[in-house]
Amino acid sequence: MKKLIFLTLAIMLSVIGCAKQQEAPQQPQENPQPQQSAQATAETPKAQTWHFAVRTETQKNEYKADDGTVVAARSYEQPLLTLVNEDGETFTGSTPEQGVTAEQLAACEAFNDATASTGLWEVDLEEQGREIYALRAENNEEMPPVGEEVTVSEVYQNGDLLSVLAADYIYLGGAHPDNGLQSWIFDLAKGEFVSLWSLTDRPDELKQTLIYAIGAQISASEEADGFFENWYETLSQKDDFNVFFHAEGMTVWFQAYDLGPYALGIPQFEIPYGTISRFLNAYGEQLLDLPAEARVIGDFHEAQELWSWLDSGAPVDDSDKQNAEIGGVTYELYRLNSPGVNTISDLSDKLSRYVDKAFVDAQLAKTDQFRELDGKLYVYIAGRGDDLTIASVDYEAQMGADGKGGKVIATIHRQDYDDATGAWKLTGAVDTHEFPFTLYDGHAVFDRMEYLY
Repeated sequence: MKKLIFLTLAIMLSVIGCAKQQEAPQQPQENPQPQQSAQATAETPKAQTWHFAVRTETQKNEYKADDGTVVAARSYEQPLLTLVNEDGETFTGSTPEQGVTAEQLAACEAFNDATASTGLWEVDLEEQGREIYALRAENNEEMPPVGEEVTVSEVYQNGDLLSVLAADYIYLGGAHPDNGLQSWIFDLAKGEFVSLWSLTDRPDELKQTLIYAIGAQISASEEADGFFENWYETLSQKDDFNVFFHAEGMTVWFQAYDLGPYALGIPQFEIPYGTISRFLNAYGEQLLDLPAEARVIGDFHEAQELWSWLDSGAPVDDSDKQNAEIGGVTYELYRLNSPGVNTISDLSDKLSRYVDKAFVDAQLAKTDQFRELDGKLYVYIAGRGDDLTIASVDYEAQMGADGKGGKVIATIHRQDYDDATGAWKLTGAVDTHEFPFTLYDGHAVFDRMEYLY
């Protein structure tokens, strides 16, 4: 009985205590847990979107002789790859955070390490300046300080492609200063530098096309006589070309003295993307991300090259020839040197990649230049030479409103040989040709074709 009374009393006291506790005002708790969690969340920077940007930082050095005279000076404007958010703030951390990835930081580090170089000329400016100053001082001659100045002149970024061009000026006490250019081509996604040849699987064809385009510009230049006579051999022997990519195409340049004397300066040549688009591999197409017009002009150049075969410009194997009768006369025919093309049907398929098949077959039916003999395709070489009155050709691709086709306009600039000067001169005459096309899988197939040259 006593146990029951004590148990009842304990329960009543517990109920009364709980009631009083509910009626009493709540006292603030020390360091409440929910508030601490909210504060920690507020202090943690939220993830942001960061993109690459280039800024420049100038480093200046000045060197003096013992008497305080400035003997050398150097100013180097370094392009620095940084990360910027949507508010224009620059990321200053060194570890991945706030949405910045390890790959982005690695790309910045790789680029900035490379651009911290000393420029084009590997020379100790301080030592050079002191030596020249001491020599001039002995002869009581005044001398301006030797120096170098590197400045970033152009920056182009498109998607993952970053292209930076810098001018390098140096004076080492001679009769005149020297000037040069340098560029950095960088894949932002891979965090790697890029060479021109990594963008193509057809380097020999690309190189030859560039040499031809550069040669055409040299010939049309008012300074054509200022180039070295062996400029073609020099270009042919180069393993690489200096390039800078921009919105309209790429600039190819050569340092002073490469193709001409100092007075010629730094030869620069503009190469439209349409000239090189057909040689790009999948990586080159992805990185350069060319507009449809550039790809169409590339297709037109490919069509022109193949169509030249009908003017007897076909590649042949001189060691494999056959005799065949054409129009009652026996001629020597040479085997067509094109892998996989052994019949007229094979040739039609190859040409039809860029030109309407019905048009191709109609043209092949008109010519007897090609003969199938012993399971091989042979060519009768009897075509005309190139049209030497063509000084240059400009190409423009116009897309149709539906985006499914359009036309390429080829504008030919004519020239004539001047007997008095012994050189070709522009006549001012211009004629145009239009080539309608339809797009299939992003590539142009032309309704008709004629070889311009």
